[in-house]
Parts: sequence; structure tokens; C-alpha cells
Amino acid sequence: MNDDYRALPHDIDAEKAALGAALISPNAAHAVFSHLSMDHFYRPQHRLIFRGVVDLYRRGEAVDVLTVRAELNRTGTLSQAGGDMYLSDLAAFVPTAANVGFYVARVRELGTKAITIQELSRIAGEGYNESISSDEMLVATEDALTRFRALATDENQIEGFSTLGAFIDEADTEYDWLIPGVLERMDRVIVVASEGAGKTTLARQIAVQLAAGVHPFSPHTRIPPARTLYIDLENPPALVRRKVRQLVNLGREHSGWDDDRAWRWTRPGGIDLRKPHDQHLVDRVIEQSRAEFVAMGPLYKTFLEGDAKAETVNGQVARILDGFRARHGVALWLETHAPMEQQGMRSLRPMGSGVWSRWPEFGLALRKSKDRPSRVHLERFRGDRDERAWPHHLERSSPWPWSAVWDGGFPVEEATSA
Repeated sequence: MNDDYRALPHDIDAEKAALGAALISPNAAHAVFSHLSMDHFYRPQHRLIFRGVVDLYRRGEAVDVLTVRAELNRTGTLSQAGGDMYLSDLAAFVPTAANVGFYVARVRELGTKAITIQELSRIAGEGYNESISSDEMLVATEDALTRFRALATDENQIEGFSTLGAFIDEADTEYDWLIPGVLERMDRVIVVASEGAGKTTLARQIAVQLAAGVHPFSPHTRIPPARTLYIDLENPPALVRRKVRQLVNLGREHSGWDDDRAWRWTRPGGIDLRKPHDQHLVDRVIEQSRAEFVAMGPLYKTFLEGDAKAETVNGQVARILDGFRARHGVALWLETHAPMEQQGMRSLRPMGSGVWSRWPEFGLALRKSKDRPSRVHLERFRGDRDERAWPHHLERSSPWPWSAVWDGGFPVEEATSA
């Protein structure tokens, strides 16, 4: 037989057993409802019966042969589902509901494979259409992968969903620090400054110090080293190499330094995160570096301007960045430029869109000190979402380019033990 006519993966007996178990046991009905969808079933009448079971279960009504029959009668689908006799046969087909987990897993596995085959075959067919671009095919493939992930997980067990009472009764988790007292995994930080204020140097320094196990704001304090990735979207590789060499050599002076913990990706032409190809590249460099901390910038080089409104474009990029954070569990440190001076004033808010003023947990602004050329003040363009021990100022120093300063002699030990 030609491979094109092969039946999709399925197991009719497993489908009958899963539905039969649901008709004779409330616990089995819950398992079927919780772990399967209509699309997992191969036989059309089984999909209709499953829908009847789900509708009853959601309304809090009993599920058995009689109630499902009544529900299918109500919706006018009883005859399409096989009629009275077929429902009775399903209930009699399975001797016990005790093995419902096996039946459900079997239906789910084969059903997911069948859906995957159908969807990928549809996308492959579209590839022969000259009016469909490669980017459109990549988007369709990404959308399909999102659907496959949903099918491969328990759709009715939604992560992060519970009553407030159950939520607060859970034990509080400890902070998952990358920089003790300052930066936690999956935090989002945007640093805005005028040209020459030192925001890029700060990003590189933190990436190297974290890889060396050095607290960026207390260089004599050892912390657990982290895997870092520095993405420069503006400067040529030769310039980056010259600027980073001193930092890496300082990191190598610390015991336990490992070159494999600190990575870089230089793309002086920038990227466009709205394009699937570039999204995939970022995913790859994060995966291959196994980064826990990603410093990237400048922000305006992460996308190309288009005809869409700035809020729309920047909102799309923000969601893509959130996707990287969710998939890889990384903290994001993004740098961006301040708008140009207007009427003698320089606003230290992110350039381009209000999206970036709302997006991060921490919106930091580096303002050059008027009376101390070697100092920048660490201000905020938005309120912090959690209490952290950020320094009040940064001072140009040696051997590391920046050192932290707190007003009133804020003890570094308190910051590192918070």
C-alpha cells in the first residue's frame, strides 16, 4: 500500500476502554476529562461521546450510560455517536476502570502523534505554494509546535492556577539569586543612559563577574558562579574583543573560573526578533551557552522599524523576550539609549515606546553626576517591583571599571546576605 494512504496512528480498543471506564467510574471520568481532548480520538463517534462526558463533568453532573445518552439526545448527536446500543457496549467493553490511566496514556500518545502528522503534512503542502514565504512557513511551524506542546501536556491542569487560599498556604520559596540581594533568576532589567555613561561597560562587567563568582557590587565577596551570555548588537567584534579582554583576564584571576561559563554573540548589524529566523538564533545561543544571565543591547537593535505603530512593534518584541525568559529561565539585562535632549533636558526613559517603561521588574537609569565626573547616579525610570539592595551610585574604579557606592555607608554585607 502507498505510504500516502497509511492510517493515522490510533488504537480503537484503547479509545473504547477509556470511554467505557468513564461511563462506569467517576474517578475514571475525571482522568479522561483531565488528560484528553476531542482531537486525541481517532473515531468520530468517540469524539462525540467524549464531548458529552466533558459537558456533563463541567456542569458537575453524574457521568454514566444514562446521563451521557440523555446529553447526546439533548444535543441531537446520539445517532451519530453510535446510538443506545453502542454506549451500552462501551460500558461493557472494559471489565474494570482501575486501568484507566493506561488507556488514557495510550489514546493521548497516539492522538498527539496523529495530530502532529496532520499538521506538519498541511504545512509541508503549503511549502509548494509560491505565494507562501519561508518566514510564513516558519511562523506556521512555530504555531504548530505551540499546539503540540499543549497537546502533550495536561490541558486541564493549568500551571500556576489555584485558589488564593491554596496559593498562600504553600510554603514561601527562597530567592533564587544570581546576584545575592540584587538580581534573581528570571528578573528583567532595563538600563537606560545617555551616550558614554557606561551602561555597556556595566553589562559586560556584570556578565564576567557572575561567571567568575564575584559579586558585581562587592568584588571581594564570592558568590556561586553563573553561566552568562553577552549579546552585542551594535559594536564590531574587534572593538568588543578589546573592551572585554581586560574583564575576562580579571575573571581568570579568580579560582574556579571556567571559560565555558561566559559566552558572547556579536551581531553589529542587529537582529529582528519579530522574524522567526532571528528568534531561532537567539534560542540557539541561549541553549548552547546554557546561560542563566543574558545581557543584550542596545534594545533598538533587536527589531527593524516597520509600518506598524511603535507600541505594537515594541509590544511584540517584549512578548518574544518574555518567551526566551520563560523557556530558558534566564534573567534578562537589556540596555537602551535615552531620547535626545529636548529644550535643554535629557529624559532618562527608554527610547522609542512606553512599553519598556512598563515591562521590566527593574528600570534603572544612569545619570552622570554634575560635580563628580567619575560618578553616575543609579536612578529609576519606574518603581522597583521588589525590594533589592541596588547601590545608589556607581564610581569609576580599578581594576574593575565600576564599583558600587551606597549613601550613608550602606553595608555591603547586608546587600549580599539579603
